[in-house]
Amino acid sequence: MKIYCSFLELYNEKIYDLLNPDQLNRISAASPGLKLRWHKKDQFLVENLYVFACSSPEELEFLFHMGVKNKTMASHRLNSSSSRSHCIFEIKIEYFDSKNPDDVIVSKLALVDLAGSERSSWVTSEGRMAKEAIEINKSLFTLRQVINAIHDSQNRGSKNEQHIPYRESKLTSLLKQSIGGNSYCLMVSDRVNLGR
Repeated sequence: MKIYCSFLELYNEKIYDLLNPDQLNRISAASPGLKLRWHKKDQFLVENLYVFACSSPEELEFLFHMGVKNKTMASHRLNSSSSRSHCIFEIKIEYFDSKNPDDVIVSKLALVDLAGSERSSWVTSEGRMAKEAIEINKSLFTLRQVINAIHDSQNRGSKNEQHIPYRESKLTSLLKQSIGGNSYCLMVSDRVNLGR
């Protein structure tokens, strides 16, 4: 059995590697981010994303905490430490059958931290934070559309009747395997009611 992990961030609809020190100056530099590619077997893949082989739970935990420290955070009127991006920490496990070494069973666990939706007027009306709020809200809106389309297609009994707009956002492209297909998805919310 082999265990791998990666940790990425979607900031302003660009993908950055939270475990790659060369990618951490993303706000001040005009970095294009990493490219998202379609692969027939694995669906959507991020090019040049660091993937670490881990030999212990402690190693996984260390890499997780290292990536969390590198997330894009900022303070605004409502929150002193607001996440300005969506983050995905993925653990991949490959199991090899000793009797049939060509048979590999692959399982993935994606831990996703979504930035909360924001009203621009509550955060700021201009500049970098306004752009961040727009991008956060656009990707969350697309995620909602995808979840609704999956639900509608399952209620109709055929997945071919309705188009699922995964490609409308990099977030939904990356989460395609987690929210569609033969996967389990659990969403936990810590939303605070602000009288909306």
